[in-house]
Amino acid sequence: MTKNNVALITGAAQGIGLAVSEAFAKAGNDVVLTDYNPKVTDAAKELDSKYEGTITGLVMDVTDTDSINSGLDKVIAQFGRLDYAVNNAGGGVLKPFAELTDDDFDKTINLDLRGTFLCMRAEIKLFEKQGFGSIVNSGALGSIYNPGGMGAYNAAKNGIMGMTQAAAVDYADKNIRVNCIAPGLTESPLTQGDFLKAVLPTVPMKRFETTAELAKIYVFVAIEATFMTGQTILSDGGASVGLKG
Repeated sequence: MTKNNVALITGAAQGIGLAVSEAFAKAGNDVVLTDYNPKVTDAAKELDSKYEGTITGLVMDVTDTDSINSGLDKVIAQFGRLDYAVNNAGGGVLKPFAELTDDDFDKTINLDLRGTFLCMRAEIKLFEKQGFGSIVNSGALGSIYNPGGMGAYNAAKNGIMGMTQAAAVDYADKNIRVNCIAPGLTESPLTQGDFLKAVLPTVPMKRFETTAELAKIYVFVAIEATFMTGQTILSDGGASVGLKG
């Protein structure tokens, strides 16, 4: 069995999830990258060639309970434990509120909110058996400061922040911590559209956050912040405290 701590990251085929996976690998952990996209296995192989820990890729659908349970079973079979879980898989449709279709709303809630719930529930059950574990969920700046056009997405991310708080209280005495990271404008595949480019000038720091910058916060909260639970940590270039046009 592994001598290292083990981290599992969802939505890890690209963008923030991939950067978070690399940050955990740099910190000396074994890492399991998961995604519904089969390309996650190629991403894992590339990281595995660069770092000393064992890094593997696993195709997993966060909207399917059986897929999640099967994925966690495979992690335990290979490593014998899971120390850190980062629930990062998500996405959303950016439209003015009344232009959202039923399908837009349902797909966003199903992936972001329900997917995070299903993962958290399975992870907490595993951590209860182990007697330890740390969960970090991915929220969004829109939970605190809303630039508009993100009705379904913000509904989901606000729900994730609420679930983080609820689970943190429920399991604080079980040696299980649950926190949330709320990124601002981060340079990723989701930040290529005209909408987000239009919002960028209002960020006081006048730039996107890099995924590498953001990933360090996930690692710190998961591993080092041992008395922190139930918190949502913003990393947003100052956008939540003031707009600068």
